Amino acid sequence: MSINRKAERALLDHEEWTLVESTHQPEIKSLSDKDLSAARSRLRTLHDKQRDLSHAKRRIAQGKAEPRGGSFPGTYERPKRRKQVFAHAIRRVNSEK
Repeated sequence: MSINRKAERALLDHEEWTLVESTHQPEIKSLSDKDLSAARSRLRTLHDKQRDLSHAKRRIAQGKAEPRGGSFPGTYERPKRRKQVFAHAIRRVNSEK
Protein backbone atom coordinates (compact mmCIF):
# COMPACT_ATOMS: atom_id res chain seq x y z
CA MET A 1 0.00 0.00 0.00
CA SER A 2 1.41 3.35 -1.02
CA ILE A 3 1.81 6.18 1.47
CA ASN A 4 1.76 9.74 0.15
CA ARG A 5 4.37 12.34 1.10
CA LYS A 6 2.02 14.26 3.37
CA ALA A 7 1.31 11.14 5.44
CA GLU A 8 5.02 10.29 5.53
CA ARG A 9 5.85 13.76 6.79
CA ALA A 10 3.24 13.47 9.56
CA LEU A 11 4.72 10.18 10.77
CA LEU A 12 8.39 11.19 10.81
CA ASP A 13 10.49 13.75 12.62
CA HIS A 14 12.51 16.31 10.68
CA GLU A 15 15.73 14.29 10.41
CA GLU A 16 13.93 11.14 9.29
CA TRP A 17 11.76 13.09 6.86
CA THR A 18 14.83 14.70 5.28
CA LEU A 19 16.32 11.25 4.70
CA VAL A 20 13.11 9.74 3.30
CA GLU A 21 12.41 12.80 1.16
CA SER A 22 15.79 12.41 -0.53
CA THR A 23 14.71 8.96 -1.75
CA HIS A 24 11.82 10.36 -3.80
CA GLN A 25 12.09 11.48 -7.42
CA PRO A 26 13.80 13.72 -8.60
CA GLU A 27 16.05 14.07 -5.52
CA ILE A 28 17.21 10.45 -5.66
CA LYS A 29 18.73 10.99 -9.11
CA SER A 30 21.15 13.56 -7.68
CA LEU A 31 22.53 11.19 -5.00
CA SER A 32 25.94 9.63 -5.58
CA ASP A 33 26.59 5.93 -5.04
CA LYS A 34 28.23 6.72 -1.71
CA ASP A 35 25.20 8.76 -0.61
CA LEU A 36 22.84 5.97 -1.71
CA SER A 37 24.83 3.44 0.30
CA ALA A 38 24.78 5.67 3.40
CA ALA A 39 21.04 6.29 3.00
CA ARG A 40 20.37 2.56 2.60
CA SER A 41 22.31 1.79 5.79
CA ARG A 42 20.53 4.49 7.81
CA LEU A 43 17.11 3.48 6.47
CA ARG A 44 17.71 -0.16 7.39
CA THR A 45 18.67 0.87 10.92
CA LEU A 46 15.51 2.95 11.30
CA HIS A 47 13.37 0.19 9.77
CA ASP A 48 14.77 -2.42 12.14
CA LYS A 49 14.18 -0.16 15.14
CA GLN A 50 10.53 0.35 14.17
CA ARG A 51 10.10 -3.38 13.48
CA ASP A 52 11.33 -4.23 16.97
CA LEU A 53 9.18 -1.54 18.60
CA SER A 54 6.09 -2.65 16.69
CA HIS A 55 6.70 -6.27 17.67
CA ALA A 56 7.10 -5.36 21.34
CA LYS A 57 3.97 -3.17 21.35
CA ARG A 58 1.98 -5.95 19.66
CA ARG A 59 3.09 -8.46 22.31
CA ILE A 60 2.09 -6.04 25.08
CA ALA A 61 -1.35 -5.55 23.48
CA GLN A 62 -1.83 -9.32 23.30
CA GLY A 63 -0.88 -9.69 26.95
CA LYS A 64 2.14 -11.87 26.21
CA ALA A 65 4.68 -9.39 27.56
CA GLU A 66 4.91 -6.80 30.30
CA PRO A 67 5.29 -3.14 29.33
CA ARG A 68 8.93 -2.03 29.46
CA GLY A 69 10.12 1.22 30.97
CA GLY A 70 7.77 3.97 32.10
CA SER A 71 4.52 4.82 30.46
CA PHE A 72 4.80 4.71 26.68
CA PRO A 73 1.26 5.15 25.39
CA GLY A 74 -0.06 4.12 22.04
CA THR A 75 -0.69 1.08 19.96
CA TYR A 76 1.55 -0.74 17.54
CA GLU A 77 -0.09 0.99 14.55
CA ARG A 78 2.20 4.02 14.46
CA PRO A 79 5.48 2.04 14.57
CA LYS A 80 3.99 -0.29 11.96
CA ARG A 81 3.23 2.62 9.59
CA ARG A 82 6.65 4.17 10.20
CA LYS A 83 8.23 0.81 9.38
CA GLN A 84 6.30 0.78 6.09
CA VAL A 85 7.56 4.27 5.22
CA PHE A 86 11.15 3.14 5.75
CA ALA A 87 10.56 -0.07 3.79
CA HIS A 88 9.25 1.92 0.80
CA ALA A 89 12.27 4.23 0.99
CA ILE A 90 14.64 1.24 1.09
CA ARG A 91 12.91 -0.18 -2.00
CA ARG A 92 13.39 3.11 -3.85
CA VAL A 93 17.08 3.25 -2.92
CA ASN A 94 17.65 -0.38 -3.88
CA SER A 95 16.03 0.10 -7.28
CA GLU A 96 18.27 3.12 -7.95
CA LYS A 97 21.54 1.42 -8.88
